[in-house]
Order: sequence, then C-alpha cells, then structure tokens
Amino acid sequence: MKSEYEIISHNNSNFHIFLVNLLYRTPHIHKDYEISLVVEGSFSLITPDGTSALSAGDIFVMNPFGSHELKADVPALILSLQVSPAFFTSYYPQMEQTEFDVSLLSCSLNPAVCKHVRELLLDLARAYYGKEDYSSLKCASLINQLFFYLLSTQAHHPIPEKEKKSFLTKGTRMRNILCYIETHYTEKLLLSDIAGQEKLDLYYLSHFFKECFGVTFQDYVTKLRCERARQLLLLTDYPLLDIGISCGFSDTKYFNKGFHKQYGCTPKEYRKNFQNARLEQQQKSMLTTQEFLSESASLITLEKAASPNFF
Repeated sequence: MKSEYEIISHNNSNFHIFLVNLLYRTPHIHKDYEISLVVEGSFSLITPDGTSALSAGDIFVMNPFGSHELKADVPALILSLQVSPAFFTSYYPQMEQTEFDVSLLSCSLNPAVCKHVRELLLDLARAYYGKEDYSSLKCASLINQLFFYLLSTQAHHPIPEKEKKSFLTKGTRMRNILCYIETHYTEKLLLSDIAGQEKLDLYYLSHFFKECFGVTFQDYVTKLRCERARQLLLLTDYPLLDIGISCGFSDTKYFNKGFHKQYGCTPKEYRKNFQNARLEQQQKSMLTTQEFLSESASLITLEKAASPNFF
C-alpha cells in the first residue's frame, strides 16, 4: 500500500494542497516542504528531535525528507501545503539548499506569526479549490508571499553544496526503504531483507533507520502493522487471529504486545470499547488513518475557518 499522501491527484506537480481528517500517520517523509495548519482538534507531532503537542491554530513546518509521525486521540482536521523546491528554481534556486530550523509555530508563543501564516494558507487554499479566473496566478503569488514571510521571520540555514548530493541520496534511500516496508509488511520482514535490497551493511542500516525516523526498524514495522490491524478491528468482524496474521504478526502474543504498546489496550479490549461507545464516538473511531475531504467539503470548511474568531 502506498503512502496516502502520494495517491492524491493534483493538477500542479510542484505544489499540493489538501484538507485531511487524520487520526494517525506512521513516520514518513516527503520530498517537498510541508506547511500545515491545525484547523480543528489536536494531535502530537513526533520527529527524531522529540514530540510536540499541536492544537487548533498551530502550524508546523517540515523540510524536505524530514521524518515525522502524527498521532491524535480523535481525528484532527489539518490543512496541508506541500511545495517542491523546484517551484522556486527559476528565480530563487537557493530554496533547493535551504532548511528551516523550526518545525512548530505555536499560537500561544507566536500569535502574530501564526495569524499571518494562517491567513495566507487559508487564502491560498480557497484560491486553489475555488478555481476562479487567474486562480493559478493567485496561488503562485500566495506561495511566494508565504515563503518570503517565513524566510524573513524564521531561522533557517543553507545546506552546503558539498552536502547536497549526500542529502538527496539519503532522501532517496529513505523513500525506497519506506516503500519496501509498505509493500512487504504483511510478510515476515527483516532489516536484513532491506539491507540486501539497498546493498548496505546491516549495522549501518540499523543506525541509519533510527537516525532518520526516530524509531527502530522493528518499532516502525510494529506501528504500521498495528494501525492496519486497528482499522480491521473496527471495520470488519474478522477473528483477532486472522487480523493479526493478515497484518504480519507471527502470533497472538506478538500482536497483543505490540498493540498494547501502541494503543494502551489489547486488540480484544479495543474492539470491545468501540462496540460499547456512543454512536458519534464510533463514527470518529472508524475513520481510517487519513480521510481526505472532497473539493466541495473543503471549500465549505475553508469558508468557515476564515470567519472571524474561528481560531
């Protein structure tokens, strides 16, 4: 199964905009800059540097190939902009070698900055989905305004030219590894399999994985398997044993242990708690990892978010 972000179709390959109800996203990367606004709800942003709590109005900024994991107790609504460094190549090629030092813009700590970035993101998204005359020009203008503002107000640093090739090679390797795991997580999967695929030393790859994603290879695979199992627990009547096996767990003990670490209860308890929950709680819990809003639903949500005193 491919990364959910990568299966969305966009007219412009250099920038993507979408609204998503998100409950959980395993550690992942993008080749683009990602700037996201929390529209409703709250969640934890987990990076190799630590965990940050975000709530409505907060914003996070991720550099290309920056690993991050998103986790919420109930689905949070997020507006995301992904922009390729190639968007700026013809007039500001320096973006190809620029990294922001900050990942979180908090409303409580940076109210003025958050307000301005939020307004630009909402205007950009409404232009993108509104598809009025000259909307593509307006989108390009707003993206440039947004990055000009971020570069003017937020700490950043250049990637040295001699490190650029290494940086790109690292990003490609990370994407290859994640793609391999997504394809084979239902099977018996060993780090040595990937080491052979990538022609890397096993010891080196183990440290590379932990450095890039902030978790061990085995913890990452367990997280992915548990999330797939969580969906099956809520959306099917399959027996627990069948669910565990179909998600790559070798036995029930391994399934229970991994699931309890991820969700604080056993798979059996998780399904039982869901069945006893109120209808609205069930509806929220049944959301898969990510649910992308349609264009019409996005426009309605964006108009609401742009109203005074929403945040």
